[in-house]
Amino acid sequence: MWPLVCYLQFLAMLIIYTVLGLTPSPGNMVPMYNDLLMHFTGYLVAGISISFLWPRWHWGYRALILLVYSIAIEVAQHFMPPRTFSFLDILANGSGILAGLLVFHILQRFAPAVLQPFFHSGKY
Repeated sequence: MWPLVCYLQFLAMLIIYTVLGLTPSPGNMVPMYNDLLMHFTGYLVAGISISFLWPRWHWGYRALILLVYSIAIEVAQHFMPPRTFSFLDILANGSGILAGLLVFHILQRFAPAVLQPFFHSGKY
């Protein structure tokens, strides 16, 4: 059951990020705060989420999937005025991805008891 929950949560997150990323004016849907902080935080959550979904995958594969997705959204925004392509957004996204993966790794390494209830086999 847990793998299905992880999959559905990750899929829902990608759908939400895609809608927000490709909406001409997302400020109408969510309040806008510091844009780069929102990018960092969103992808920090994504890094943790993908780690729960595929905990045994090498961190580089998980990072690559999210980074390619992030770049694809930024490229698509270039063709959707008034949205624009932003290297700073990609940098914030990448930083958030790495931070999320690092949080999961730290939990695996130094606090495995925190993660153990989520994985029936005890191996993650």
